Amino acid sequence: MATIGSASFQDGRVASKRLMMLVALLLVSCCLCYGFGDEDNVEVQGNSSSCMESERRALLAIKSDMYDPDDWFSSWTGKDCCGWRGVACNNITAHVTKLDLRYPYTYHQALETIGGSKVNPSLQELKHLEYLDLSMNNFSGAPVPKMISSLVHLEYLNLCYAMFDGLIPPQFGNLSNLHYLDLHGFLGDLYVDDLDWLSRIPSLKHLDMSLVDLSRASNWFHIVNSISTLEVLHLSTTGLPYAPSPLPPFNLTAIATLDLSQNSNIILTMLRWLSNATSLEYLYLSDCGSLFMEPLQVGLASLSNMKELDLSYNFLRGEILGILSNVSGGLKHLDLSWNYLSGDITQTLRSLRHLEYLTLLGNSNITGHIAYLLGNLTNLRHLGLWDNLISGEIPPTVGNFVQLEYLDLSYNGIAGEIPPSIGNLTGLVILDLSKNFFTGQIPSSLGHLTNLESLDLSWNNFVGCIPDTFGTLVHMTRLHLSRNQISEQIPESIGDLQNLQFLSLDNNALTGQIPKTIGRLHRLQKLDVSYNNLSGAKFPDWIQTQQRLQYLYLSRVGLKSSLPVWFLDFSKGLRELNLSSNSLKGQLPVAPQLMLDLSNNSFVGPIPSSFAQATYLYLLSLSRNRIDGSLPPFFCSMHSLKVLDLSNNHLLGEVPNCHSSFPTSLQSLHLNNNNLSGTIPRFLKYCIQLIILDFGENKLFGEIPTWIGRNLSSLKVLRLRSNLLHGTIPANIANLTFLQVLDLSSNNLIGSLPSSLGNFSAMIEKQNDTWSVLHVDNYYYSESILLTTKGEIADYTTVLSLVTFIDLPQHQFYS
Repeated sequence: MATIGSASFQDGRVASKRLMMLVALLLVSCCLCYGFGDEDNVEVQGNSSSCMESERRALLAIKSDMYDPDDWFSSWTGKDCCGWRGVACNNITAHVTKLDLRYPYTYHQALETIGGSKVNPSLQELKHLEYLDLSMNNFSGAPVPKMISSLVHLEYLNLCYAMFDGLIPPQFGNLSNLHYLDLHGFLGDLYVDDLDWLSRIPSLKHLDMSLVDLSRASNWFHIVNSISTLEVLHLSTTGLPYAPSPLPPFNLTAIATLDLSQNSNIILTMLRWLSNATSLEYLYLSDCGSLFMEPLQVGLASLSNMKELDLSYNFLRGEILGILSNVSGGLKHLDLSWNYLSGDITQTLRSLRHLEYLTLLGNSNITGHIAYLLGNLTNLRHLGLWDNLISGEIPPTVGNFVQLEYLDLSYNGIAGEIPPSIGNLTGLVILDLSKNFFTGQIPSSLGHLTNLESLDLSWNNFVGCIPDTFGTLVHMTRLHLSRNQISEQIPESIGDLQNLQFLSLDNNALTGQIPKTIGRLHRLQKLDVSYNNLSGAKFPDWIQTQQRLQYLYLSRVGLKSSLPVWFLDFSKGLRELNLSSNSLKGQLPVAPQLMLDLSNNSFVGPIPSSFAQATYLYLLSLSRNRIDGSLPPFFCSMHSLKVLDLSNNHLLGEVPNCHSSFPTSLQSLHLNNNNLSGTIPRFLKYCIQLIILDFGENKLFGEIPTWIGRNLSSLKVLRLRSNLLHGTIPANIANLTFLQVLDLSSNNLIGSLPSSLGNFSAMIEKQNDTWSVLHVDNYYYSESILLTTKGEIADYTTVLSLVTFIDLPQHQFYS
């Protein structure tokens, strides 16, 4: 037995040795498999391993073609590429499995700042990649690289906003392991011929092809519906073609997010098909343009797990109750803005107590009492009700809505005072109560809203002063208090709003001087304190420190004396300048870029030649000054010019006749009450948008051209009074059917009146439009016309659009 036991022991030792040798051989084989001992040999430092040398060299080649403005690749040094920024490796094999080259800025920042990059061919050397992100880079319209399709281990691929162009390679169907695919395009530069290749990626969970042109992919619906694993699907703005009926049985049983917004071919059957998507939590159908209430109600009633719903920018008509009564009670985000919905929302919102985001902007006919509307929606963070018929008074309980960050109640019928409890909403970033019927004083408790960035209380009936506590709102960028009845002085504390960019205090009853502390607002872009009772005395010198100022409105603030020398050149950096109705004199400043109104002052001298450089001006008013000299042809190349008013000055000579370039956008031309001579300039025949043409009180001669009645069909005012015109009144003047004011008196016209003058239909029927106030971009320009009746001269402004008037040689008609 002992012999046998000894033999067994010896055999065990031999077996153990053999097993150890086998393990050693296996370890050596593994090392050889993973490159130890060859050119890809990995350096070992202590117990840490590095990446493959061939893959390290491939990464460096990729880096050489990438835009790197701020040394994002500064960590890409040394042998251990697995520790480089955006790179990750498999812990066992040391192969690079992740490459994240996403440009680390937001989309809009990238558009402005990012330089061009290229995809280096060495990318295909990283054959073990499972994760690749090239998003937010600028590949300058290069084709989508086909070589990506060779990276067959990819599970994550993100090319979002990478500025590729052209066909998405159908070879991407080789990437059968993908779970996440983001091909979000850039301005529709990418396209597909069909989506057959997508069916070869069976385990896809996240797909984003927004802004990719899918209009050729007639099979899109059947292909997408076949991928049962899809959880997130974004196909916004893709030009989806119609999905022919009958639709296949619903197969997207895992879908949680669906975005088909900005596609116009969402048909009724597809809405009914959606009613099967019981797992759906996020549904975006914004701007689809063909949605109908009834199928929507059917679909929404089945979606019991819905958390977000966006139906904005459609043509939905009917009672809002039809939607609100069918959505899930767990809804947190609801956007119904820019539709044609109507009805009372007061009661129906009570069941949506989980709402955090609600916007109904621009429906115009939604009603409700603001106090009951708020109800128990204390979870609200965002409430937008712009342009509806919401009424009532804001209740003191508004102070309970402490989660609110955005509150827009503008363009409604809300009245009463703002309760002081609104100061409890310390999380508010945006507060807009403009264009309502609020009264009383602005509560000083608004100074507690220290996170506020934008405050708009304009177009109300507030009285009293601007609270001194506003100086604590140091994050404020926009403050609009215009068109109220606010009085007293502008508080010095306004100068503490160091981030303020837009300040509008116009059309109030403010007194005193403009505080010098405003000069500390070095981020200021717009300042409007016009139409107040301010006593400015001299032009404020602190304006020259405002290097970012673009819009300056100091109309009717009592400014006197000449403009300072520094301002004559400073003004060219402005976009808009309104110094009208002061007592300013001296030389004209350099014209800003977009708008200049210096009317009703005492400026002298000729129009500077530098005005010819302001080719983008849309409004120029120098009326009621003492400007002399000839009229230079500076306006001929101003293709954006809509209003030109040089009336009531001392201009002389002929009106220049533009020969090759014309101000074709011109709507209002006032050259009356000067000393201009020559004939009516022929270039006006190309200004077919003209509404007002006033050459009265000059020395124009020649005949009234027939092209006025033929070309200027939009004219409402034609005033040629007190000139030296001769000949007969053209019969085709009667073609101006929109004409309300015609004054040809005090000329040398002869002959009988054309019988067709009775065709002026606008002088017979009551007109409802308010053309006498032109909305020119963001500026409201009030027209003014002098009419003489029974020897009395009257200046018509606000009621001009209600006036009808004819004054012809020896004939006068007025109403």
